[in-house]
Amino acid sequence: MIERLKTAAWFAQRPSHWAHAVGLVVRKLRPDRDGPGYRQAAELWAAPRAVSVAEALKRLGLSLDAAIPRLPPALMEDARARAQEVPMQMGGPGDIDLLYATAKLSAAQRVIETGVAFGWSSLALLAGLEGRAGARLVSVDMPYPKQNNEAWVGAVVPDRLRGMWRIRRQPDRPGLERALADFDGEIDLCHYDSDKSWYGRRYAYPKLWRALRPGGVFISDDIQDNLAFAEFMDEHRPVFAVTRFDGKYVGVAVRS
Repeated sequence: MIERLKTAAWFAQRPSHWAHAVGLVVRKLRPDRDGPGYRQAAELWAAPRAVSVAEALKRLGLSLDAAIPRLPPALMEDARARAQEVPMQMGGPGDIDLLYATAKLSAAQRVIETGVAFGWSSLALLAGLEGRAGARLVSVDMPYPKQNNEAWVGAVVPDRLRGMWRIRRQPDRPGLERALADFDGEIDLCHYDSDKSWYGRRYAYPKLWRALRPGGVFISDDIQDNLAFAEFMDEHRPVFAVTRFDGKYVGVAVRS
């Protein structure tokens, strides 16, 4: 009860987040789509489809002349040092090699991601865009309730990459609307890593997919949580692939 009151107080102090709070309450009244049975079904769907990052990139039509591009070691060393200076935990890096390689090989200019935390995915995407005139990343991130982590969001990203980066510090729904407006509704690459619930994904996936240009790349983390990604692929029938990283699954697709 005390924790719920603290959460309510946190939202009460942030009027721009009230609609999100109401949505969380309404979601509890809807049928559960994220329980153990759904997770098991999602894992059973993802596991036999998992391929290497190299194979996934090949399926997306991203040519590989040699080895998969990887983040420069010096950049990663600097990022790890920055993360160690943060006095709290906000999650570790996901499959940043996949993100970096996709940004590098796709020639993306307009990129959106949801979910920032330490900024590992942001770092990978920005590094992949570095040196590309006019390229920009807009990230949507809602601070963790009650943790007072706002000052540390994106901490691993160095100053030299921040000139082409904007963070929309809002919940997904208003944040996504504004992020898409930043690119006049058309993007080249998106990475979804925020509201992992079935309802959250089923809201965000269609918006991001419609905004992707033909040939644009869609990436979603933790697709083993529920069947949202599997259902979305079945509905749209794009070229897609699944990769496995650290016991979790990532879905990637290209819009035709």
